[in-house]
Amino acid sequence: MIDHLSPREEEELAAALTRGEAWPRALACFADGPRLLLGWDRALGEAEIARRLGADTAAVHEVLERAGRWCAAHGLHLMSYAGEGPGADPVGETRWFMAVG
Repeated sequence: MIDHLSPREEEELAAALTRGEAWPRALACFADGPRLLLGWDRALGEAEIARRLGADTAAVHEVLERAGRWCAAHGLHLMSYAGEGPGADPVGETRWFMAVG
């Protein structure tokens, strides 16, 4: 199971941050250094991610989509979910979580 970013991936994220891109900061919400924080239990709503990034909630969805595309290109899965959660509990806002396949 992939639960760590490679040194090359960490370098890519650092380079994107240096260029002023916001999406690596969004991805950092699901990591502890190079270790990925996996699973639904670590899911975050878009409002919480926006708060952590100091960003507008409306803009954070696009940033997360960009982070998700980077993850997919690297065999990682930043996923979103809205609707009912485990046990058919309503989730409310769109929630994001990191998974591996």
